[in-house]
Amino acid sequence: MNIFEYKRQGGKLIGISFNYTKGVFSNVKIYGDFFVFPVEEIDNLEESIDGKSLTELSRIIEDFFSSGIRVYGITAADLKESFKRAIN
Repeated sequence: MNIFEYKRQGGKLIGISFNYTKGVFSNVKIYGDFFVFPVEEIDNLEESIDGKSLTELSRIIEDFFSSGIRVYGITAADLKESFKRAIN
């Protein structure tokens, strides 16, 4: 299990724990200093990332942020950057 925390300057903390094998994410958990409403949507996001590559993850995150779910404290770019940095 990998654990990575990212905080852009002036931004909120994003933490992710995950497995990354052969270019595929699994067992993803996302946490930090941000809010998602409805709350259970973060669980749905984690599940939708499971079994996906970084390229697929980028599209999933964009779809999540443009779906009308309210997210406060982070942007899609922040979350994508967290995953990108976590595997490098």
